[in-house]
Amino acid sequence: MGSMNELIYLSKPASVHMEDEWFEIATADHFWMQRRFEVLCRLGRQMDFPSRKTAEIGCGRGVLQQQLENEFGIEVAGFDLNEKALRSSVAQNHPRYYYNIFDRDPQFAAAYDTLVLFDVLEHIEQEQPFLEAVLYHLRPGGYLLINVPALMSLYSRYDKVLGHQRRYTLKTLDAACLKAGLKRAEATYWGMPFIPVLLLRKFLLTWQNDPKKIAQRGYKPPGRWGNRLLSLLGKLDPLPQTITGTSLMVFYRKVGGP
Repeated sequence: MGSMNELIYLSKPASVHMEDEWFEIATADHFWMQRRFEVLCRLGRQMDFPSRKTAEIGCGRGVLQQQLENEFGIEVAGFDLNEKALRSSVAQNHPRYYYNIFDRDPQFAAAYDTLVLFDVLEHIEQEQPFLEAVLYHLRPGGYLLINVPALMSLYSRYDKVLGHQRRYTLKTLDAACLKAGLKRAEATYWGMPFIPVLLLRKFLLTWQNDPKKIAQRGYKPPGRWGNRLLSLLGKLDPLPQTITGTSLMVFYRKVGGP
């Protein structure tokens, strides 16, 4: 495993479909990052995280890695292909790998009890080969925790700039994951109170063409008090629920375990 402050290179450089501006805005105090982690804790209340070897695929700047350490006291290995994000990670005490999961490094074969794939799958053009590569790293019976944006009706210029190929419903996410050999364990939509906000964002960005401005205006809260207000709004979400929301979080188990 890596040591403190060390970034380990295991793969050749590859392009990623992600605006760097998003990582700069997606800090631990952002209302959406906080709410996403609250949903993770609520949905995973029965999971014994400290006993499970965990890694995050698409870790970015390490916000979730640090949240998991703060909450559960665990080390979370991070894999990503965005060198800038990895180098500026806030999770300096966690192993960080510049690693393409399609390389299937033998040291990671069925190495993890839990894999986190948060807001990554929507960037992938070919879901099945990618999910197969993900599952190479997960032991049979292990858990894959997925979060994705929900509802194609909310798809906007913001999604396009960030490299989102699609937004999901529980039905479409299940279809991809069950085909890959996964079985759903827990699921919830979340962000129901944010639906009007995303509809407004879709309208306001209709005539905006600058990708950097779209990424910033599409995700950056309107000041500190705006961030606080949106944080309080998000807590009105009933959980778990499978009705609707702006995001979808599902825990799957890899078929073949006990």
